Amino acid sequence: MFFTNRFALVTGSSRGIGRAITLKLAEQGVQVAVHYYQNQAAAHDTLLQIQQRGADGFVVQADVSQPEAIDRLFSQVQDKFGKLDIFVSNARPDLPLFYQSPLEMSLDHWRAAIDSQAQAFLLSVQKIAAQY
Repeated sequence: MFFTNRFALVTGSSRGIGRAITLKLAEQGVQVAVHYYQNQAAAHDTLLQIQQRGADGFVVQADVSQPEAIDRLFSQVQDKFGKLDIFVSNARPDLPLFYQSPLEMSLDHWRAAIDSQAQAFLLSVQKIAAQY
């Protein structure tokens, strides 16, 4: 199987689309770092579902809107996996804050969206590139 001995990090993978991506990777034999921000129970449930599919992984917490948290996140992934083959940037702020009309969105909500999406993606890719 092509994905055997492959390692992935999917941010925002404790629920929703991130969980679905994570479980599809697990079905292919990928070891997955299950990232969450606040819902630890959901992250552990995702890990259990990964293990039920015959793969493995671990749970990792980080607020990806904070650069130092991204540093810790990738340090933990490096320590556990040694390498990273697949990265999916999926984390985002809570939906009520994220999906608002531009006329109704506050600058704080805008910054939260940018920090957890664009900034987090940029910093993550820089971390990954530095490893290779």
